[in-house]
Formats: sequence, C-alpha cells, structure tokens
Amino acid sequence: MKKADNPVVIVNGNNDVEVKVIVTETPSKTPAAVVIAIAAIVVVAVLAVSLCCPELLADFVRWIVSVAVGS
Repeated sequence: MKKADNPVVIVNGNNDVEVKVIVTETPSKTPAAVVIAIAAIVVVAVLAVSLCCPELLADFVRWIVSVAVGS
C-alpha cells in the first residue's frame, strides 16, 4: 500500500474536516533494468559471434552500432 493511499484526516473543534493527501513519488527502476538487460544481451551476442565466426565480428558490431544510432 502506498503512502498516498492513506490520507491524513484532521477534524477541527468547529466541525470542519480537513483532508491532506501526502504524495511521495519514488523513481522507477524499470527503465534501468531494461537498459542493463539489453546491454547484457548485446555482450553475450558479441561474445557468441566472436567465438563461432570471428570473421563476421566486425560486421556484427557495425550492425549493432547502426541499430543503436538509428541510421
């Protein structure tokens, strides 16, 4: 349960009700996890290509860079 799900209710002596909601945002860790996962996959792919067919390694790395740059 988030802290924002529990509003603070203050009841004053003159029958006024004041509701305060405290919202705290925490940074999302999902984008960082996705970037790390993609980087790990790329490293494994480069290692696999370098072991199985080293003559294609330069072309494979150029392809990865072109995909990353978007050209």
